[in-house]
Amino acid sequence: MSSFVVSARKYRPAMFDSVVGQTHVSTTLKNAIKNNHLAQAFLFTGPRGVGKTTCARILAKTINCTNITDGTEACNNCESCISFNGGQSLNIFELDAASNNSVDDIRNLVDQVRFAPASGKFKIYIIDEVHMLSAAAFNAFLKTLEEPPSYAIFILATTEKHKIIPTILSRCQIFDFNRIQIEDIAKHLVEIADKEEIVAGTRCIAHNRTKS
Repeated sequence: MSSFVVSARKYRPAMFDSVVGQTHVSTTLKNAIKNNHLAQAFLFTGPRGVGKTTCARILAKTINCTNITDGTEACNNCESCISFNGGQSLNIFELDAASNNSVDDIRNLVDQVRFAPASGKFKIYIIDEVHMLSAAAFNAFLKTLEEPPSYAIFILATTEKHKIIPTILSRCQIFDFNRIQIEDIAKHLVEIADKEEIVAGTRCIAHNRTKS
C-alpha cells in the first residue's frame, strides 16, 4: 500500500516555474543564477504562506545543481539534486529561528560555516523566522554576514522585516513577496484538480471570482 501524501506536500513547488504568484522573485533569482551574480545573503520577506521558505529551498537546490537546465532550473537528476530531494544534502542547512534563537544556536551555525563543502560549490544556510533571533544572536551572526567565506550563502526568511536590525538588512539582497492573488490561486487549484482527475464543481465559482 502506497503511503498517503497530503496535497500541501505533494504539490509544494519544487521548481521556480511552479511557484505561484511570485514571478518577479523567480525571474530575478533565475537571472542571478544564470549570470553568476549571486548575493551572499538574501532576505525573503512577506506574509505567511506566500512561498518564502519554498523559494529558499528551490534557490538552494538550484545553486548547487551540477546540470542546470536551459531554463535555469535544477535538473533533479544530479547527485546534489537527488540528495536534496531525499533530505540528505550535506551542503544545505535549515534553522528555524522561532525555536533556535539563542546566541549558542547561532554560534553553532557559525562554527559550521568555517568548513568548506566536501562536495559541490556552496554551503547554503536557510534561516526561517529570522526576526525571532535574540539581540545577542544577531550580533553573533553579524560578523559572519559581513565577511562570509566565498562558498557560503545565507537565505533569511521573515514575516516581520521591521524587527531585523539595520546592520543585517544592509548586508542582504531583499525580496518582497506579494500576497497571492485570487486568480493565481484559482488557476493553480484547477491545475491540481486536473492532475488528480477531480471534477471540481467550484471551478465556475472560482472563475467568476477572477472576473469580479
